[in-house]
Amino acid sequence: MTTQLSDDLRGIDQRFKKEIEPYRSDLWKYCYKLTRSPWDAEDLVQDTLFKSLAMLAKMHRPVKMKSYLFKIASNLWIDRYRRTPYTVQSLEEEIQPDRKSTFDFEIMDHLEFLMQHLTPHQYVSLLLAEAFRFKASEIAGMISTTEGAVYTNLTRARSVFRKAKGKQTASTPVLNLVSNATLDTLLRGFRNKDPELIVSVLNENVTVNIVHAGIEMGRDETKGNSLNDWKEVVDTQHQIVAEYRMLWGKQVVVEMERKLDGDLYLNNLHIIETVGFEVTKWTFYCFSWDLMKRAAEEMQVKLNATCFYHVF
Repeated sequence: MTTQLSDDLRGIDQRFKKEIEPYRSDLWKYCYKLTRSPWDAEDLVQDTLFKSLAMLAKMHRPVKMKSYLFKIASNLWIDRYRRTPYTVQSLEEEIQPDRKSTFDFEIMDHLEFLMQHLTPHQYVSLLLAEAFRFKASEIAGMISTTEGAVYTNLTRARSVFRKAKGKQTASTPVLNLVSNATLDTLLRGFRNKDPELIVSVLNENVTVNIVHAGIEMGRDETKGNSLNDWKEVVDTQHQIVAEYRMLWGKQVVVEMERKLDGDLYLNNLHIIETVGFEVTKWTFYCFSWDLMKRAAEEMQVKLNATCFYHVF
C-alpha cells in the first residue's frame, strides 16, 4: 500500500541530496567541530539532513541552502545541551577589543577547553564566524539572536581562545578490543568474499543501516540487496583485508582492499551490534564521504573507489 508513496519520497530524497551536495563536506566539518567526535558528527549530519528535508515541506519562502543547513545543525546541537545542561567554568581573563583581523585558529586542538569555558551560543558563534566565515547577521539568523549578541559572543569567545593557546588537550583513552566468535565469522566472510558466511551470523530480523543510502529490515532483504551489491564489488577487487579495530573510541570492523601495488585501500567501516551469537544491528559508512576520508587519514591508508561515496 505504501509502494507508490515510498517511490515518490525516494525521488524527492534524491533531488534533495543533489541540492545539498555542494555543502555536505562543510556541514560535516562544522558538525565535527561542534561535537568533537567523527561518529557524533556523522549522527548530527544525518539528523540535520532528516530535519531539513522534513521542514522544507512546511516553508513557503526560498532558503539559502548552506545557511539553512548550518542553522538546523546549530539548533539541534544547542537543544541537546539544553536537555543535558553542563556547567561553564569561570575563567579570569582580560577582555581585549574585538578587532576584525582574523585569528590563526587551531580550533580543533582546543575544542575541549573552549567547550568548558564557553556557552553553547558563544561556541557556535565562534565556529560559524572563524571557521566558516559567516557574517554576524547570518549567525544571528541561524541561532535566533541579535547581531549585537553575536558580537558579544565573539568577543568573549576570542578572548577565551587566547587563553586556550598553549594548553594541552586531554588524550583519548585507549580501550581494549573485545572480539567474539560471531565477529570472527564475520571477518572471515569479508576476507573470503563469502556473503553466505556473513549471512550465517545475521539475526532473522537484523536492521542494516546504510548511512545516507537506506535501511534494510531483515536477513533476507540484506542478503538480496546490500550483500549482493557488496559481492559484485569485492569480486572485482584483489585481496580483502578485514580487521577489528578501535577507531575514535568505538570498536569497528574495517574492510580494506590490498591492491597489487601492496597498499591498503579503505572500502568500508562497519559497526556491529550482537545479541548472543547473532548480529542484530549493522551500520556501515561507505557513503559517509567525509567520515571515510578522515578514517583513511587516521589509519594511514588510502581510500578506495572515491566516486562510490556520493549518493544521489
